[in-house]
Formats: sequence, C-alpha cells, structure tokens
Amino acid sequence: MNKEQILQNFGLTESEAQLYITLLTKGESTASQLAKQTSTNRTFTYDRLKKLEEIGLISYTIKDNKKYFNPAPPNQLLSILKEKEEQIKKILPELEKIQTPKKPGPKIEIFSSKKGIRTALNMVLKEKKEVLIHGSIKKFQEVMGSYYNIWNERRAKEKIQTKILTNDDVEVTNAKVSLLTEETATTTFTFSNKLITISWSDIPVAILIEDKEIVNNNKQFFNNIWNREIKIYTGATGIKKAWLELVEKPSKELVGFGFSWRLAEIYGREFSNKWHKERIKNKIPARLISYNDKNSKKYFDVRMMEWKSFNINFLDENLLGPACTTLSDHLIVTFLYTEKKLKVIVSKNKEMINIYKKHFEILWKKSSKS
Repeated sequence: MNKEQILQNFGLTESEAQLYITLLTKGESTASQLAKQTSTNRTFTYDRLKKLEEIGLISYTIKDNKKYFNPAPPNQLLSILKEKEEQIKKILPELEKIQTPKKPGPKIEIFSSKKGIRTALNMVLKEKKEVLIHGSIKKFQEVMGSYYNIWNERRAKEKIQTKILTNDDVEVTNAKVSLLTEETATTTFTFSNKLITISWSDIPVAILIEDKEIVNNNKQFFNNIWNREIKIYTGATGIKKAWLELVEKPSKELVGFGFSWRLAEIYGREFSNKWHKERIKNKIPARLISYNDKNSKKYFDVRMMEWKSFNINFLDENLLGPACTTLSDHLIVTFLYTEKKLKVIVSKNKEMINIYKKHFEILWKKSSKS
C-alpha cells in the first residue's frame, strides 16, 4: 500500500492526499503554483487547501498580499489521530449506552441416523412443554419402530400437551389431531424455544433450530392452520374425530339429518357408546333425522331406549340427501359416507350453522317417529 492510499485511509480524499504530498515535496507554495503542479484548477485547489487547513495539516502566511501555504510536519498526522481518539473516548460511554444489543443468531445442530433422531426427540420429553407436531406420523412410526411407542408413552406419562397436524389416518394417545389433505415425508416438532425438522429418508436427518423468533413464527403458522374455519378429514378415523369434536364443548342442542344404519356401521357401537357418554357429560340433547329404511329404524329404536336425551325421527332418503349433516352451536359437520372414499367436512362458519339449523327444523316437521 503506497503513501497516497494510506493517507486516504486516514480520511483524506485522493486530491487532498496529493496536495499534502506535493507541499511536503515542494515546500512553501501558492495556490496557483499547487494547482499547476497537481493539474487541477485554482478554485478546486483552494477548496482542498481549506479542508487540509481545517484538519490541521497545512498553514499559511501572507506575503505581498499573497497566501503561501506550508505543510505541517508528518508527525502531525499522529497528533490528529490522538486527538480524534480522545474525542471518541469522551463519547464512547454514551454511544455504548444507546446501542441496541446485538441479537444472537439461531443455534443450529444436525443429527443423523436413528440414534441421532432419538437424541433430538428426547429433548421434547426433557423440556416437558407443549409440542406442536406437523407432518407424517406414519413415517415416524415406520422409521423409528419401537422408539415411536416408547416416545409416545413417555410423552403421555409426562402429560405433555400435544397437537398434531397430519395427513395420516392415525390415533395418538393423549394428543389432539387435525387431519390435513397434503402428504409429506417430513415431520416438524415445535416446542419451548426449539424446532426440530426430521426428514425420514433411509438415513433420517434432524435439524434442530434454537431461536425464539423463528420458533414463535412457526407456532403462529401452526396455529393458523389449526384454527382454520374449514377442515377436511378422511376415513373412519376422520369420521370418529369429527363426531367427538361435535360434543367436546357444551351446546344447547345437537341436530342433524341424513343418519342411517350404514353410517352407524362405520363408526361401530363401541365408539357410539363413547360418543354418547361425552354428549351426556356435556349435557347436550340430540335430535336427529334418519333414513326410514328397515335397518336404520331397528338400530335407532334400540339406541333411543339405551341413551337419554336422544330423539330420532325418520324421513325418506330422497328428502334427506346423500350425506349426513350434523350441527352443534359451534360446528357444522357433513359426513360424505355413501361413496367409496369416506370424507368429512368440518366448518366453524356461524352463518352456515344458522342456515342449516333452520333447514333442519323444516325437515323435522316433515319427519315422524315411524
């Protein structure tokens, strides 16, 4: 690095550095002489000389009404630096006081192999905080084998609150599950201030991120999906899940139409008994309209005798339509069970609930006990 570059690092411009070096070389000079020697115009040279004078690197004397400029000794550069250092020292405490603390970056770790995955997931059990799981549960079960059951048993034993968003038709002990339509080969576990994303490849890999902001953003994303107005479930598990959601909160009444023996066969008597117990616990009376076919009448006549606050009327299938629609004060659930693929649509839309309740009352008036 040459002297001009060093002087520029000191804070001078290229032209100022050139002027100072020229003065050191030539000695006392006028502005006109310096302009000629540096190949610049006189006005520009005067402006640069004024800047050097303010810094303290040149001075001038007047002879015969002319200004003659002289360079300060080179060691003056050190004096200027020392003066600047002293000025900075004076304001340093104030600057440090107003400085915004630097946020530490996210801590990231990578775990590979089944042993590494166990190490990562054991953190969930150690933290004992609510865990939000988004992604494939079946892949977790397939890849990790017996550890999947061990991990879930320990999670349930520690009473760790758990919510799961998944496409898989599964039941998980002591966990709330909301079914999604999209498939994925990864699973994300969000808990405390940590986030673990696992790719279930032949050699599974987990990425652990520790960062409050990233984790909070992911929790918000998860809860936005969890609290969506419309959910779609599939399979028998989806049907059972929707049934339980209808009675998990107290409601003035449960009403619905499009019931049949065919639907009852899908969820079975054991589950039906469980559902009724939950309904009665939350003091929810039910009025339902079933198809008037022989099997449906036989089944529901018996169930009305077995369970209190459970009233069934019957109506022709053509008037009720091909699906079962059931309403609580909070949800409207449509069970599409007459086709090969079972599907359930769950909505929280209050307007829809109110409209279908009015429609139910019209059908109820047309229906009968036999």
